[in-house]
Amino acid sequence: MRKIAPKTCNQPSLSIWTMMMRGWVCGNNMTQIISKLLNRTSVKWKVLILFCALAGTVGVLLIGLSFAMFANYQDMVVAKRAHYTSDSIVYALETMEGLSQLERYVAIVGAESDVDLLLVFDVATGSVLASNRGTLQGGNIYSIDDVDLRKSVVRVLNGDDPLSEIRWEGDRASYSVKAPTMVLETGGIVDTLVFVRLKTRYITAQSSDMAQQLLIALLVGLMLAVLLASKFLYDLIVSPLLKLRDIAQSRAVDTVSMAPFVNRMDEFGEVARSILVSFTEARETAEQFAKQARHDSLTGLGNRTMFQEQLHSCLSHAERSGKLVALMILDLDHFKEVNDTLGHHIGDQLLIAVADILRENARDVDTVIRLGGDEFAIIVDELDQVDGVMAQANRILEALAKTHLVAGHEVRAEASIGITVYPQDGREPDVLLKNADLALYRAKDEGRGNIQLYRHELHLRVIEKNAIERDLRTGIIENQFVLYYQPKIDLETGEIAGAEALIRWKHPDRGLVPPDVFIPVAEDSGIICDLTDWVLAEACRQIRAWMDEGVGPVSVAVNVSALDLRRPDFTDRVAATLIGAGVSPKYLEIEVTESTMMHDVDQVIGTLRRLRAFGVSISIDDFGTGYSSLAYLQRFPVQRLKIDRSFVMDMSTDINSHAIPKLIIDLARNLGVGVLAEGVETQEQRDILTSMGCEEAQGYLFGAPVPAEDFESLLRRNVNFPVRQLEEKEVDEASSISVA
Repeated sequence: MRKIAPKTCNQPSLSIWTMMMRGWVCGNNMTQIISKLLNRTSVKWKVLILFCALAGTVGVLLIGLSFAMFANYQDMVVAKRAHYTSDSIVYALETMEGLSQLERYVAIVGAESDVDLLLVFDVATGSVLASNRGTLQGGNIYSIDDVDLRKSVVRVLNGDDPLSEIRWEGDRASYSVKAPTMVLETGGIVDTLVFVRLKTRYITAQSSDMAQQLLIALLVGLMLAVLLASKFLYDLIVSPLLKLRDIAQSRAVDTVSMAPFVNRMDEFGEVARSILVSFTEARETAEQFAKQARHDSLTGLGNRTMFQEQLHSCLSHAERSGKLVALMILDLDHFKEVNDTLGHHIGDQLLIAVADILRENARDVDTVIRLGGDEFAIIVDELDQVDGVMAQANRILEALAKTHLVAGHEVRAEASIGITVYPQDGREPDVLLKNADLALYRAKDEGRGNIQLYRHELHLRVIEKNAIERDLRTGIIENQFVLYYQPKIDLETGEIAGAEALIRWKHPDRGLVPPDVFIPVAEDSGIICDLTDWVLAEACRQIRAWMDEGVGPVSVAVNVSALDLRRPDFTDRVAATLIGAGVSPKYLEIEVTESTMMHDVDQVIGTLRRLRAFGVSISIDDFGTGYSSLAYLQRFPVQRLKIDRSFVMDMSTDINSHAIPKLIIDLARNLGVGVLAEGVETQEQRDILTSMGCEEAQGYLFGAPVPAEDFESLLRRNVNFPVRQLEEKEVDEASSISVA
């Protein structure tokens, strides 16, 4: 049989504990609700509510006190009235002679509205000596018909009710007092007692009226006190607080608006001074931020934000005035080389110097802007003719072209300038900015250091550039590119020492597009990286093919761009291409131009060192035309310097032109690297270079760039270019092979 567990004795205590917890939770919730309500209530209402609560409490206390005082007051009034009436009768007994006078006086006193009954009677016999009631006159107190009256008097006579004390009987109050001995007209002497009975309703009515008037006076006084105190507290606390709030919310906080408060020595004065300091600091900070938002921190010139604002403003003004507005975009030439060779701190100082020059050559109505980096803009306002802005641009170029001493370094800040004019070139700011950029690009294409006005032809060139870019992407997909190979000759043996791979574009509609047309477009658009990948893959494939055909191996040089060298995975791509083609790294040579190497020098050096560590050869193309320093040259892992063709072409006719090639050859020998001369077209050039100690050469003397199959024919025929001067028929034979 299952046992039923007995009830535990602590269940009631648990219930009480639960109820206490619930009560605590409810109280806590109520406190939170009240706290939230108070937080949402303004200070003036908090002060008003608090003061009203205090005033209400005081009012309730005053009303209660008034009622207590009123009750005592009624008793006091009744007693005083009874004493007064009885005392007047006693006085009459003492001064009047004869009952007739006493009777008349009692009748007069008893005629008062609040007097119910007056009796003067003999204590010993109970005979009524005088009364305000005629029916009782001359009677005996023990035989009167009014039973209640008789009992009251008898209790007094018997000593049951004390004398000289008020006795309440419903709405009546009686009072008895022993009077002095009275001598009757007959000569008898009697002991008398005065009995007074008052109608309290008349007395209390009068006292109630007085109490009401007093209470009304108290309430009116309390209300006036509350109003006066409220006005005092409002003027003392709430009004200054509201004024401080309004001033703070209006954000017009200054010394003038805060003058009534800042000189106060109380808490409001402290708060006002703190607010004034905070707002002053905030305003100064905001002004500083606003200036920073519209000005360049380095040069102090306006930035792009100011540029947009000012350009819109100037164009709007020009539309009303009919004046011209010119937009001049200026870009420093070779500024990156300054940063890379001399350091960014020198570059920053140069930018500051350029900004000063632009300010000096700008009019008061012009706006000078730094758009970013080494690019500046000048909004030339209120122009009458275009010649004015051209003259201004020429003055700027002349000032920039001078040598500037920057932190102990002599630096030249040459620049290119593109100019567009409102309204003839466009009316919208974006259109004008685009046109100025097009003119700037044209100025750089023309050799830098010059000025170009926007022309519609520049827009057409952009369209053509976009078309070439689009066709380039299609050409990569459709495999429209081929590699041509130009032989590199060992000047000592006359043998082919290798080849340079040069890309050609066989466009289905344009025909054979030269590299100088599509390579710049590819570099600007980033397509050059895809072209480099294709050239590397095709060159390695061709090296492998020649090796398989038994005509190799041949070392092939491939040109790469600055974008390629900045690719983090470029080394991995080269390695993967060589491994995929089965070609040793020693048969691949990477050519970079001198100017390319000076873009992000540290990154380029890292990439080249990784390539060299893998076994790939590195050569500097077009050496002598760039801005590399010897300090950087020693850091590059270079195996060969290639003398630019511009230093070779005049060697046959100008002996002074021998100096630079000789200097480069000696430099290469001192650095322990090889040297190759480009653009060799005559035997005399070859002989001079050989006498200088140049090791290799390439040029039309040895052969123009030819397709792979034609270059393979040269290899199979083992064409040799001996040191001796070639006979006429051999030159013709080599030339015929080169142009095939």
